[in-house]
Amino acid sequence: MKSKTKNQGKNEERTSEYSGNWDTEKTLKVLIKKPDPVIFDVGANNGSSVNDFKAWWPKSHIHCFEPQKECYKELVDTAALYEGVGSVKINPVAVGNVPSQDAVFYTHDINSGISGFNKINIESKDSINLNELSEKGDAALQLYSDTLNHDRKVEIIRLDDYIASIDPNLHIDFLKIDTQGFEPEVFDGFGDKLANVDVVLTELLFFDFYERSLSFSDIEKYLLRSNFRLYDISHISKNPMNGRTDWVDAIYVNDRLRK
Repeated sequence: MKSKTKNQGKNEERTSEYSGNWDTEKTLKVLIKKPDPVIFDVGANNGSSVNDFKAWWPKSHIHCFEPQKECYKELVDTAALYEGVGSVKINPVAVGNVPSQDAVFYTHDINSGISGFNKINIESKDSINLNELSEKGDAALQLYSDTLNHDRKVEIIRLDDYIASIDPNLHIDFLKIDTQGFEPEVFDGFGDKLANVDVVLTELLFFDFYERSLSFSDIEKYLLRSNFRLYDISHISKNPMNGRTDWVDAIYVNDRLRK
């Protein structure tokens, strides 16, 4: 029987070597070798991901989807930086599985990056901020609560409808999803067009910061039947308060790339 301590040392060495040689950019560029990939950025927010993608693939063609009006000007300004090199198309809508003109969407004063279709859970046990405020009493909790869950109406489209409207045979090299727990609906809204995608980078929330949390099975029921397999967990956010994993970024690859 091999020594567990010895094996643990080897694993730590492998992980250390990985950390010194790899990051999300390098992993994605190994998988996506085209100089001009088609990218769907679902939850583009203010365009920071657009800047990353254009740095990695200057000739890329990016389709952005972001319903928050607060993000629109900055997103437009970001897109303007890349005129004439590839393209950036901005769609000021949300993405899901049930088209709607008046879907309820929640924003928060903290920042626009945590807004979405799921309310923040004001009884969260995993929220460090909420636990700190609990010690200060009800008044502090109420002030915090008042900054959260402002509802508004936004438009939702399905991505299979979007693809059909521009090119039914469109091949998508890279799909990035950051929708604060709405990822299953995004995948469902692809229908059979999910098979047109090569690489997926998706956030997956496990903690109770929102009123809805997810597990791998919630997204893999769509990904596995479209011939995707987990390739990498490119980021893990750990909770220093209780030791749990709050969320991860996971990379899935279509089997045809691995062949």
